[in-house]
Amino acid sequence: MFSKVKEMSQITAKRSAEEAQLTAKSVMEKKSKPAKGPWMPVEFDHNGDSASIAVKKNNSGELMPEVRVKGDEDSTMAVQFNTPCMTVKFSDLGPGGTYKPGNDKSYGTADNYHYTVKTVAGLPDKVSAAMPKEEERQQAFLTWSDSVCNALLEKAFETAGCMEKDKKKAAKLAKKNKTDAKTEFMNGANKSMFKEHTDKETDQDIDLYVSKRRGLTTDGKSDKKVDNRPVFWKRTRAGFEKMEDVKYISQGSVLKYQVGFRMYSSSLGYGVSCSLGKNIVVIYQKNNPSGASSSSSNEPNVPYIEF
Repeated sequence: MFSKVKEMSQITAKRSAEEAQLTAKSVMEKKSKPAKGPWMPVEFDHNGDSASIAVKKNNSGELMPEVRVKGDEDSTMAVQFNTPCMTVKFSDLGPGGTYKPGNDKSYGTADNYHYTVKTVAGLPDKVSAAMPKEEERQQAFLTWSDSVCNALLEKAFETAGCMEKDKKKAAKLAKKNKTDAKTEFMNGANKSMFKEHTDKETDQDIDLYVSKRRGLTTDGKSDKKVDNRPVFWKRTRAGFEKMEDVKYISQGSVLKYQVGFRMYSSSLGYGVSCSLGKNIVVIYQKNNPSGASSSSSNEPNVPYIEF
């Protein structure tokens, strides 16, 4: 009897050990599986140029040129393109964005605020060493952005029933200046993503690339206003992971983010603005560990740079 009990005990112990090994293996496999990253499938320079211009009716029923992904012009989805890695000069990406209660630097209210980022070309040595062609891509991106704006404006000028008030004003100005209406229309447009800033320390003029995101959006389920802050990500050795409790993004940080283009016309002027997308990958930030790679084709292609 005792030998039978001993035998059963040994079998149970062996089975428990095997189950423990299987559990440990399962946990290890789960940990080693790359974490799913942000949905950022369209690079600005995909196949040379990923943008195409279509004419659609906006929410007000007005004809307006819109940017679409080349080959998918009939899509109704908002189109966003991945930037190269850009260096932060100024940002309002912390909780509340431009709304800072009790702060003299608050540029918003609880009901009307934005998340903004103003970036510049150039990269820290550590990043450029890991991505030697990225500064070249920065210049290509700035040139591409300007060409997208020009394509939108040209399409607006050539499309009957589109921005007619602005075109009439351009025609009057052309008559006065002895030029042509298209030249005046193009020159009179505002490209809000391009701003010039004079550095107080060096007294040098710096070219900023400005993107803005609405602070509040409507919840599709309840029509309730909810915060629209971007989602921050970092690379880890296993893939991507969300960054929780991001209080601010410091100057000199390197980000890869999403931008969209929108034409507008109002009593104050007309032109093209640049919207900031939902996902931001923090490539480099001092005193804030980051991480590795992922194989998903929908995730941005950025290297792991330890910092």
